[in-house]
Amino acid sequence: MIAKVLRLIALPLVLLVLWTVFRFTIGVLGVPYAPRGNAMFSVFGLTLISCIYYGALSKNLAGFGWGGTALTGYALGLAAQILIFAATLVTYLAGQEGVSYFTHWDALNVAEGTMVPISQAMTSRAVGLLLGPLMPVICALIGRLLAPLVPSPASRA
Repeated sequence: MIAKVLRLIALPLVLLVLWTVFRFTIGVLGVPYAPRGNAMFSVFGLTLISCIYYGALSKNLAGFGWGGTALTGYALGLAAQILIFAATLVTYLAGQEGVSYFTHWDALNVAEGTMVPISQAMTSRAVGLLLGPLMPVICALIGRLLAPLVPSPASRA
């Protein structure tokens, strides 16, 4: 089942990697985080949208039941959180915490202007690894409810 889920979500996984790299890059290039920079390559936003689409596709395209749909959302959510965790760690190890979108005070949910030490940031990201996939699972299940809007393979002929 896991291999089948990974085959289904190959495209959004590639997009998540690209979004993470682009998000890291625009921070390093000096694009301001606010008002527009943060929205340009939102890893979590892409994750939620992908979960809705692939949650809907999981029934008609992959033939998954509700459990397979939930696993699809969980896999996408976990992948996004792993990428966010890794990008945050790379930011600190590279000494770029002052410019990275992954260590910005708003991204780490701390008071405005706070420079967060690596221990606090990585603890926050570790909690994200545990709790971060919950919303993507919900979005995938919402997508599954929208599955009747997706044409089945038989109706395409």
